[in-house]
Amino acid sequence: MPHIDLEKIIATLGNVARILRDKPDTALSELRKISNQIDQQIPYRDGHSARVCDYSLKMGNALGFSDEQLVNLEAAALLHDFGKICVEENLLRKPKSLQGEERREVEKHVMRGYHILSGFVDLDEALKGVRSHHEHYNGLGYPQGLTDGNIPLYGRIIAVADAYDAMTSDRPYRKAKSKEAALEELKRYSGQQFDPHIVEVFMIVI
Repeated sequence: MPHIDLEKIIATLGNVARILRDKPDTALSELRKISNQIDQQIPYRDGHSARVCDYSLKMGNALGFSDEQLVNLEAAALLHDFGKICVEENLLRKPKSLQGEERREVEKHVMRGYHILSGFVDLDEALKGVRSHHEHYNGLGYPQGLTDGNIPLYGRIIAVADAYDAMTSDRPYRKAKSKEAALEELKRYSGQQFDPHIVEVFMIVI
C-alpha cells in the first residue's frame, strides 16, 4: 500500500483552497489527485471518492446548482473521507462489522478530517459537506445529531451518494449488493437516514 505524505498533501490543499474560486478547474484537478491518493491508501476504497463525486454532481446538476455550488459540492465529495487517513488500517480491514468502541473510533474520521481541513477558510462551504455527510435526516446520525433541513445540503447529497457506493462495493465483511438492492435500501431509509427529496433525485439521475 502506498505511503501518504500528509505534510505534502496539506501543503497542496493550501494551494487548492487559495485558487478554488478563481481557478476552479486547476484546483479541482489537483484535488482529484489528492482524493485518488487517499482512496488508494484506505483499504477497499479505491475509486470510492471519485464515484461519490460523480453521483453527487449528477444530483447537483439535477437540482439546478450554480457553477460555484457545483465546485464546492465536488470539493466536498472528494474530501468527504479525508479523515479516514487517521484511522488505523486494521479497523478498516476488519472482516466483520465494527461494534462499540471500534465503531466510535472509525466515526471520528468525520471530525478529524474536518479539523485538519478547517484551517483553509476558502474551503469553508465544502467543509460543511465533509462534516455533515454522516448526519441522518431523523437526527440519529453523527457527529452533531442534526435533523432534516438543519443538515447542510451538500451533506445530504453526499450521504446518499456515499451510502449507495458503499452498498454496491465489496467490503471486508460483506460482498457488494446489486444496484437494485441498494436502491431499495435507499428508498427504505428515505425520511429516516436520508432526505426523501434527495433520494428521489438520485433515483432519477442514476
